[in-house]
Amino acid sequence: MRWMIWSGAGLAALLLAGCGFQLRGQAQLPPEMAVTYVQSQTAIGMPPGVLSLKLQTLLASNGVTVTRDPAQATATITVLREGSGRRAVAADRFDIKREYWLAYDASYQVTLRNGKTLIPAEGISANRSLLFDENRVLGFEAAQESLVDSMAEDMAWQIIRRLQAVKS
Repeated sequence: MRWMIWSGAGLAALLLAGCGFQLRGQAQLPPEMAVTYVQSQTAIGMPPGVLSLKLQTLLASNGVTVTRDPAQATATITVLREGSGRRAVAADRFDIKREYWLAYDASYQVTLRNGKTLIPAEGISANRSLLFDENRVLGFEAAQESLVDSMAEDMAWQIIRRLQAVKS
């Protein structure tokens, strides 16, 4: 019985290695990103958007020092715009909305301390669909928040991958 378990685990490891699967690990960001300031262009007095917060967390978990003081930063990621919205895409015969399309879009740019633009302003987006059940209205709102959070994280990873690909 044990040999079956071990051989099954070995086979799974071989299949994963053979298909190119690899754990994500630490991102290889340009050295200029060592100390980064994330600037959010949301309305004055408003907290930063979900993407800005996710980006700060992701940068920190990949070895970047995220500073609150732009004067200390070797690079600045400016989230120029970010926002989410939803629209109904399906309704039943009683015109009760049954499916929604959620979208999250943003634009950002990356500049270095010396004024050089590492990444000029570019847009990113993500979208998801969400089913509505009138018996679970509170669950619908929680699911929507969770999907917006997930989209923001996906977009933060898009920015990280874009930074990995850039040559300064």
